[in-house]
Amino acid sequence: MESRTADPDTQLEVDLMILDYLLCVTIDLVLCAGKAKDEGQQTHDWELSWNLKTIDTIRAALLQEHLFSEDIHIKIQILEFAQMFSDGQGLLEQSRAPAAAELSQGFQRTTDGAKCPVTETRRRSSPRYSPPRDDEPYTSNGCPQALDKSCNLLDKYITLCHVSKNKLPEGHADIATKLVMQAASNECRTIGNGSRHGYRECVHRVIEHLRKNSDPGKSQANTEYLSYIRLPIDPPPDAMREARQRKSRENGIVSAVHGFLTNLMKTLDPPILLQLERGKVGGLSREETQKLKEKVGF
Repeated sequence: MESRTADPDTQLEVDLMILDYLLCVTIDLVLCAGKAKDEGQQTHDWELSWNLKTIDTIRAALLQEHLFSEDIHIKIQILEFAQMFSDGQGLLEQSRAPAAAELSQGFQRTTDGAKCPVTETRRRSSPRYSPPRDDEPYTSNGCPQALDKSCNLLDKYITLCHVSKNKLPEGHADIATKLVMQAASNECRTIGNGSRHGYRECVHRVIEHLRKNSDPGKSQANTEYLSYIRLPIDPPPDAMREARQRKSRENGIVSAVHGFLTNLMKTLDPPILLQLERGKVGGLSREETQKLKEKVGF
């Protein structure tokens, strides 16, 4: 009697195809949910939450992330940044974002930039992501909460740019500059210093915070990437005075980030499942694609 159990290698290929597809769908959900909430429209956060949990489950089951393609690694970083950015902009409810930081706990980066899987012991011991509470003005490392949250977002953005390497769309440094400006403005509002001198001090504090990251690998990557940012960064006109103008600037950042992520996704291969459906996988002939479809039972 023919066995109904899939070959382990085939099962791995199928799992990777499903993961790739879910990553792309979830990235689209995060961006669309953020845009919809910003425009006051209703969103289906339960669908996003289900996708994130499913992605976590698949990655935990695989435990072979060193086999992931470069595109999948980039998509993972895009999803992490997109969710953290949307959460930080208030576009997604924090209670509906359970896994943003945990997505990166499935692997660690070595000093040469390569990725390797994290052991199950480390996975269990890793702290779960918990968004900072609004009543916590300072974090455990003594930094103002607004600065720490903004720098975490910048850290994640720089990691995304580092992983994406030559696939980065133009304008990535402009996004980083906008995020630095936003981080500095947030801290100025937190400490109640709206002067131009105070703003410049906040900018340099953000830069210094990134350079002195507790993770040596991130600290070096941050320092290298910060060379792209044009300093000094002057405060935008009336930066500390008009809430309406601040909202307009935030909308500009949201639009710029969404455009950047969309353009970055266009440089990556579509999910294999979609390529199979179209009958032509990149790098394979149509005949080879048909054989692959038969192999995975598509």
